[in-house]
Amino acid sequence: MLYIILAIVSGLSIILSRILNANLAIKIGMYQSTFMNYVWGLLTSIILLLFMQSGFNVTKGIPFWAYLGGMMGVIVVTLSSYITHRISNFNLTLLIFVSQSVTAAIIDFLLGSTISTSKIIGGVAIIIGLTVNIIIDHNDPAMEKTV
Repeated sequence: MLYIILAIVSGLSIILSRILNANLAIKIGMYQSTFMNYVWGLLTSIILLLFMQSGFNVTKGIPFWAYLGGMMGVIVVTLSSYITHRISNFNLTLLIFVSQSVTAAIIDFLLGSTISTSKIIGGVAIIIGLTVNIIIDHNDPAMEKTV
C-alpha cells in the first residue's frame, strides 16, 4: 500500500513540477528555468544525502551510461517547460503517459520480457481514446487553450 501511495505522490509531483517549471520559464526563460530546476534539485539531493545512511557512494564500478539519467532529466524538464503552456495539462499528461507506456513495452520486448495480449489491447485502447479526445478538443472552439 505504501508503494501505491508513493506512486500517486510521484505522479502529483510530476504534474506540479511541470507547471511550476513552465511558469518559471515564462518569467526567466526556458533554459534558465531548467538550470535553476537542477540547481535546486542538486541542493535538495545534497541535503537528502546528508541524512541518508548510505552516504555519498557513487563510483563503485558503475558504468558511465548509468549516470545518463541526469542528462535525460534535463531534456525532460526543458521540453516540459516549453510544451506545458502550449497544450492542456490533461492532454500533455496523457501523451506523456502513452509515450512512457509504449517505450516501456518496447524496452520489455527488447529485453526478452513477455507482454500479454491484454496489455497490448489496453495500450491500443488508451491510444485510440487519447486520439479521439484530442480530435474532439481540437474541433471544439471552447476548448482552445490560450497562452
